Amino acid sequence: MGKNFSVEFRKDCKICGKPLKKGQRVYCSKLCRNREYNKRYAIYRREWQRDWWGKAPEIEGTKIQCPLCKKWYVQVGSHIVQRHGYETAREFREDMGLDVKRGIVPEWYRQLKGELALDNDTWKNLKKGQKFWFKKGSKVAGRYKRSKQTVARLQKQGASIGKQYGGKTPAKRLFKLLQLKY
Repeated sequence: MGKNFSVEFRKDCKICGKPLKKGQRVYCSKLCRNREYNKRYAIYRREWQRDWWGKAPEIEGTKIQCPLCKKWYVQVGSHIVQRHGYETAREFREDMGLDVKRGIVPEWYRQLKGELALDNDTWKNLKKGQKFWFKKGSKVAGRYKRSKQTVARLQKQGASIGKQYGGKTPAKRLFKLLQLKY
């Protein structure tokens, strides 16, 4: 008819060995019961996580695809370092010709991290790096090779700024400056 099982009645907790109180059959507390269940179902959780990691997003724009293994992640840079043997995410971005100074994360995640930085005052840490800030008239400022992704982003920004001020001259000037630096 149904499954045959027996109810276990014990005097001591199955996990820690403490004596059981009235109404307790196997475990002395939720903590001990959870420890047992965590051990018992660890295999299933591990399988679920392996299947879940790297899956394509259900909502477009919530994850970014790794160009090496073609799996989907929110933080591709962290994945690259952990799984593909790069020392840093910056090294990977340089190899792939991506924007070096911006992480490879979706826009919603970038906004979330920005809000968190404002909420918990970690933005104040930027003051510690003040000696590295841009200084007007500096001969070394902006003298580095830019990726194709950076050039495209700057061109787009320059075009929108140019339209805002009634022409395309700022964008053209920006483009010429970038071409000179290559």
